[in-house]
Amino acid sequence: MRVVDRVGAALTAVLVASDTPPPPSTLVGIVGEAIGADRCELRLGTKALSWSAHDAPAHAEEATLVLGTSPDVVATVAPAHVMPSPEAWQPLLLLLTPYAAEDATWHARRRQQEAVGRIDDVRWRASADMEHERRRLERDLHDGAQHHLVALRMALALADHRRDQPDAEARIVALGAQLDAAEELLISTARGVLPKSLATTGLRGALRALEATDVVVRADIPRLMPAVESALYYLALEAVSNAHKHAPGATIVVEARLDAERALVEVRDDGPGFVVGDDVGGLSYLADRIEAIDGTLEVRSAPGEGTTVTASVPY
Repeated sequence: MRVVDRVGAALTAVLVASDTPPPPSTLVGIVGEAIGADRCELRLGTKALSWSAHDAPAHAEEATLVLGTSPDVVATVAPAHVMPSPEAWQPLLLLLTPYAAEDATWHARRRQQEAVGRIDDVRWRASADMEHERRRLERDLHDGAQHHLVALRMALALADHRRDQPDAEARIVALGAQLDAAEELLISTARGVLPKSLATTGLRGALRALEATDVVVRADIPRLMPAVESALYYLALEAVSNAHKHAPGATIVVEARLDAERALVEVRDDGPGFVVGDDVGGLSYLADRIEAIDGTLEVRSAPGEGTTVTASVPY
């Protein structure tokens, strides 16, 4: 009799003789005896059903056979030479379908819980990002634009009071310069919210807008998802700002490119450098923003060796 027939007959006999289906481990034992094995194990996802003959030798060569996936179904028998073909296992797998379905359901539920957890984490980070950005904008407006506007109000009042004096024309010229400065500051502050170049030309155009006498930009990168472009742009903007602040006069190089299915932005300068601490060079907030989209941020620096900030994000 063929092995598949022996297995089918043994399982049928047990099912006919019993009013209720035997436990899954008993079914595995029936198959083990039918194929002449000393030991038999069937692994269904996270569950393992094992059987061993009473006089089974302690050491024997085993054979393993993958019978299915989702969940993984793996059979192991000893000695190895009694391992039957996948066809012989089908009657047993058919009987164990409800048992395997429980494991698949557990896996699906766990994946769902993990996905919900990731979504909640992203939502929390997004909310924190929005609050941080709101506070930054509020601070910039208060510390920058508001002071300019207050100074303008005072200058206008003074000019109105002294409009008949000989220096009135010079005061008007000075007011024009103050207006230009306030306008430039407001434009700069608004750029921190969402630059027009980022929305219209993408990361490449927005980074090229940072070019200056001390800033060299090499951006060879296509359009990416808005969240990726925004995170990488603000990272570059902050890194350039930090370089201007802590390494005045240094040459700053900004590079953007694709590498192995990841988008990379690197900002480096030849300034004095510093000892990098746990706050990744003052970029901890931006590190959280990069990590929120499954990216990584690395800051490399040392005294006398300049600084390099590299962000890598899947696109």
